[in-house]
Amino acid sequence: MQQDHGCNPSGCGSSCDCGCSGCGPATEESQFSKDMQALYDAGNMADIMAESTKQLAADPDNSDAFFWQGVVAAVDGNFEQALANYTKAIERNSRKAAYYSYRGSAHAMLDDIKNAVLDYSQAMLYEPDNWMNYANRGVLYLNNGMYEHAVDDFTKAIELEPGDYGSYLNRGDAFTGRNLYSVAIADYNKVIERYPEETTALLKRGQAYFEIGLAAEALADFNKVIELEPDNIQAIAIRASVYMGQKKPDAAIADFTRVIEADPEDGRPYFFRGIAYAAKADYDAAIADFATSAALNPDNALAYHNKALCCEIQKRTEEAVVAYKAFLDIANPDTQEAKHASERLQALGQEPGGAQLQ
Repeated sequence: MQQDHGCNPSGCGSSCDCGCSGCGPATEESQFSKDMQALYDAGNMADIMAESTKQLAADPDNSDAFFWQGVVAAVDGNFEQALANYTKAIERNSRKAAYYSYRGSAHAMLDDIKNAVLDYSQAMLYEPDNWMNYANRGVLYLNNGMYEHAVDDFTKAIELEPGDYGSYLNRGDAFTGRNLYSVAIADYNKVIERYPEETTALLKRGQAYFEIGLAAEALADFNKVIELEPDNIQAIAIRASVYMGQKKPDAAIADFTRVIEADPEDGRPYFFRGIAYAAKADYDAAIADFATSAALNPDNALAYHNKALCCEIQKRTEEAVVAYKAFLDIANPDTQEAKHASERLQALGQEPGGAQLQ
């Protein structure tokens, strides 16, 4: 291909090698490839490999045979081999969109994002109406924080295939990444209207509602998720945060307890349950949770600070001193919490200085 030399759209056609979207299809689907597709649909990977090997023995430059060997390797999880096979196919026929598309997926599985994007883009040149290339490239952009590009690709995928609800879900995530929660909710709504019990969409919409302060709507979505999936720990944990915002510490404590029971080695729910206990003035329980959180996650400075505050309230002065010192050992010295801890260590016998739990 001579893409660097530019393109004259009026001259594009089925025999043009410029690579632009005006070109006609480079090759028609071979009967061999159709046969391999039938074997693939039936799950006969061994037969695909055998037939491809046989084909290459007769025709060493058969690009489709290399391609289907790559497909088999990818199904087996051998993406390095798949990549090699797809490349051999492209070397023998550089104008077939599927080769680039599948190689892009192999690059993606090997975390080679740059080359994955390049291959999906090349596939689009030869097959501009294939929505899957836009959807796949959009996922790469989304996963790498390139939200505007992701929105563009998912929008194009939806334009080409309005029934691609996965792209609505992913575009909602891209809008969320840009803090455009109301727009994200509209996309999640599309999915939920079609699939009312799609828990992933319900959970994401609930999170978006929570971000814009619609606690009741968020709670309704989280309740629905938990109704459908009683062991969905993520939904339970976020619902606990909603309860905290609604000043319902008992409900929050119940949910955080369920999260802890699911994974007792995770320090985060102990920390947040400690805040909930402190909100209802159960300071001894709060101290126990902050202590456990700090033990499981020693880098959580605020666990020490909050424990110290509660210890002071309970007149557990020695424990407060130890906790303040542990906090100062790892905290940013420029924060208000660090300033407060230093002041409390200097005036330990006085009433607490009114600092709030974080």
